[in-house]
Amino acid sequence: MLGALLKSSEPIKPRRASPPVSGTADGFARFEALVCEFHWTALQIGGIASCMNASLASRRSWMLRACNNLIPVESPIVKIALRSWQDIGLPRDLAAAIARAYFDLADAKKLTMPLLDSAGLFAGPQIPLAKLEQIAVVWRKLAEDCRDAVLDLEPETRWRLNGAYTGNALLLSRFLKEAITGSQTCINQQGEVALPILPQRRQSPRFSAAQPCKIFSQAGAFSAFVRDASRNDLNVDCDQEFRLKDAVVVILRNGRKVPGLIVWSKNGKAGVRFDCPLADDDPLISG
Repeated sequence: MLGALLKSSEPIKPRRASPPVSGTADGFARFEALVCEFHWTALQIGGIASCMNASLASRRSWMLRACNNLIPVESPIVKIALRSWQDIGLPRDLAAAIARAYFDLADAKKLTMPLLDSAGLFAGPQIPLAKLEQIAVVWRKLAEDCRDAVLDLEPETRWRLNGAYTGNALLLSRFLKEAITGSQTCINQQGEVALPILPQRRQSPRFSAAQPCKIFSQAGAFSAFVRDASRNDLNVDCDQEFRLKDAVVVILRNGRKVPGLIVWSKNGKAGVRFDCPLADDDPLISG
């Protein structure tokens, strides 16, 4: 199923944030990008399901016009992350669930877009309630699948990202549950949508931190090279292959010791999540 769905002590000079995630981005950045994009997609799906609920409850098909601004678009970042699910250490079943949600989303959009075209005006053609109910069921089921995937993803984000996205998971769980049960609390009588605000919407900025380092683990001490860092992690080049969740201590060029956990390791590269997030003015990321 998955195969079908996923086809020395010198001061550090000031630095700029690294470029956005691309096809060559490391596992940590790809994982966080996937979390950000999937949370946003789940929020949009909940909004569409709520619009469907509101239209059915009021028997006003024109209320569906608000859905036009909510239709999710699958980001290339999502495709990149799901294709490399093994590289970023994503559990197979979880990767398959997220991929399936996007697969089903594509089908739901094909069914829905003609409906929205008919609901664009206050005096537009009346959409049969039976047809509207049929489409609403599709979006409620999609909202349910997204809620389950968000909750399954949360433990992974908690240990990899220091709980930065736990608030998102809690909010989405409540919001999607309401949409599944027929609620439309985010839609007013004029058909205007006010989606809840995700506590963590943007990825953590990454900064160049080029310097040699040493990594100490139970397997021994290994020479490595830090390439970039964020408040939550750093990426290194290292010939040693680590296991997920290996406890390590990274000793930077200036002798500073940074404890953390291995969150991904592949082909001579690895990501280390800090035990404690760095302060915004930490020299490692602020220059």
